[in-house]
Amino acid sequence: MSLQIAAAASVFLATGFASVWALRGARRPADARIRALAAAGASGAGLAAVPFSERVIVPMAEAVGRAFAGVLPAAFLRRTQQRLIMAGQPTKASILYASMLVLGCAIAVAFALLVLATSNGSRPLEAMLAGVVGFLGGAYLPVFWLSARVRDRQRAMLRGLPDSLDLLTVCVEAGLALDGALHQVVEKQSGPIVDELRQTLREVALGKTRKDALLGLADRSGLEDVRSFVLAILQAEQLGTSLAKVLRVQSDRVRVRRRQRAEQDARRAPVRMVFPLVFCLMPSLFIFILGPIIVKLVGFLSDQ
Repeated sequence: MSLQIAAAASVFLATGFASVWALRGARRPADARIRALAAAGASGAGLAAVPFSERVIVPMAEAVGRAFAGVLPAAFLRRTQQRLIMAGQPTKASILYASMLVLGCAIAVAFALLVLATSNGSRPLEAMLAGVVGFLGGAYLPVFWLSARVRDRQRAMLRGLPDSLDLLTVCVEAGLALDGALHQVVEKQSGPIVDELRQTLREVALGKTRKDALLGLADRSGLEDVRSFVLAILQAEQLGTSLAKVLRVQSDRVRVRRRQRAEQDARRAPVRMVFPLVFCLMPSLFIFILGPIIVKLVGFLSDQ
């Protein structure tokens, strides 16, 4: 009995030591990796490979932007986040808020110092008011820039949408499924609308339903033409109608609407030309026509 207990104990101890040794050997690559990272950090080689702006300036700007976002209205934050998505995420939201604060403070100080310099420091109230106005104007400059980026991207999407729809229609009529046709459009073309289609395919590949991915495409674009295209595809899939015919109709409709927008802009051109004509051309014409008359009139009156 004692021999059996001793044999079992020896087997248990041997198994335990073998397991501990195996675990120790398995931890060796991780330990070596940790020691290598520690040595690189101690020597400064890892930090030197990262630019100074990414190590210091960007984290500080993001922290300032997050702090400034805490005092902004929630509706403004939601609208700004939506505009960033529609603009293709040109920058982070925290960086945008930090630029709003920095530009606002810089222009506010410049306006206040300008008022104080022109008044020899005798109008502090006007300087404070000018600082407030300058802060509001400077803070909204990044917002104006973001709105301009959204408009430019939407115009580029409207220009590329008919060609993408034509290629999508040809691929579907050739026998490809919708996902395969979208892959062909993404591979053969480029532009903002193609980037959004690529994002849609990526979301579908990650497990999102096609309906939610297409509706997300419509929300990210912010365009009525893209939303109509998405709703037409979803309706065709639900009703079982021919997808090729639906795409052909949508392609023709997008081209008609683009031509209508061009005609509308052409009708607006005369109205837009009124202000340059009035403020630039008319004064020079008046000077050219009335100048000699005024000179002769002044000479005639001086002789009397």
